[in-house]
Amino acid sequence: EEEEEEAEVLGAAEAVHQQQQQTQEEFPPPPPPQQLPPNKWRRKQAGKHTPPKKFDNSANNAQPQCGFKLLADAAEATEEESAAAQAAAAAAKPPKFALEGKKWAVENQIGNKNIVIKDVNPRQTVYVYNCVDCVITVEGKANNITLDKCKKTGVVFGDVLATCELVNCVSMQVQCTGAVPTVAIDKVDGCMVYLGPGSYGAEITTAKCSEVNVMCVPPEGSEEEPLETPVPEQFVTTRGADGKWHTVPMGHSAG
Repeated sequence: EEEEEEAEVLGAAEAVHQQQQQTQEEFPPPPPPQQLPPNKWRRKQAGKHTPPKKFDNSANNAQPQCGFKLLADAAEATEEESAAAQAAAAAAKPPKFALEGKKWAVENQIGNKNIVIKDVNPRQTVYVYNCVDCVITVEGKANNITLDKCKKTGVVFGDVLATCELVNCVSMQVQCTGAVPTVAIDKVDGCMVYLGPGSYGAEITTAKCSEVNVMCVPPEGSEEEPLETPVPEQFVTTRGADGKWHTVPMGHSAG
């Protein structure tokens, strides 16, 4: 009986094995998916083949080690954009002509040739800023007159207690019909200073300027001709026998 049962079990197992083989023959398993390297798979997904870049390390094609030039170009472009933005903002500012405390403020005027500041006293100052193609007349005696960032602008004044100062200007004209102790000119390209008899003794100081001229205007009714004198722009510095350095305008001797 045991042998008959063992034979039946073996026969059943063989029948199951034959059935599995028959099923595999009728329904074979699908082929495994195609395996591609990661780089090739990405190119295939992109739809085109992109060859890897080749770098030329020769001396003629060597790449810079740092990005200094790019940074400099970017900084220069930023400065140009900033300057353009500042110019646009300045142009958009409304003109001003007002007495603010003890200061007369004349700002952002363009093409106004009839600006007259009346009854100025020695306790008041005059500040002219960002004016273009204007003529300003100061009546009275001011403590100080300052012209800042102006262009093609002229100022006529009588007496000044301290200084008439020009800073960051271009193509300017100033005329003193009375007396002024000092005319200070700093970072100005082109300036004509007219001095009447009462200001012949004025001190003219210049720094980082070009094309500055001083004209002494003779008294009214005089037959004398106005005398124009250019302010030197170039200087020569030499060491003397005394061991000290001496600076004189170009074209003049130390003696």
